[in-house]
Amino acid sequence: MNKIEKVSEKDLLEIIKINECAVPAVNSVTESDFNWFYENALYFKKVINLDEIVGFLLVLPENLHYKSLNYQWFSNHYQNFAYIDRIVVIKNYKKKGIGKALYSDLEKSLDESIQLITCEFNLKPANEESKNFHQKLNYKSVGKQFTENNRKQVSLMIKRLYV
Repeated sequence: MNKIEKVSEKDLLEIIKINECAVPAVNSVTESDFNWFYENALYFKKVINLDEIVGFLLVLPENLHYKSLNYQWFSNHYQNFAYIDRIVVIKNYKKKGIGKALYSDLEKSLDESIQLITCEFNLKPANEESKNFHQKLNYKSVGKQFTENNRKQVSLMIKRLYV
């Protein structure tokens, strides 16, 4: 049985290991970066199955001093947003509804002042799994950009929560 719980500080080393197994779908992040995420996250939850962390979702609020080009792009184009920095589900638990459960929990937990959720997925290197996942959840592409010295290209996505 899967349980969604808030990430605690003691979970961070395990979260880092899970994150590293998902590179290049997500970028590699240092322990100090994850400590910063922990301190600044709007939403940072994990999925537990039999006392094992099998996935997590990290979401940041707007108006942070965050160097991510994608976060900065959304900051320059939108207000009242929650930015999905990363979602990772370990390999043996993919396609079992964990990502969808985390996104649903996120939407239920957001304050009504947040008008939309923003995120991106890789076009280069291609991440078809993420593309299909976000499209099924009604995220729409609103732009593209290159990052990491043109090694990556992303599709910038939004989901409006209130019309």
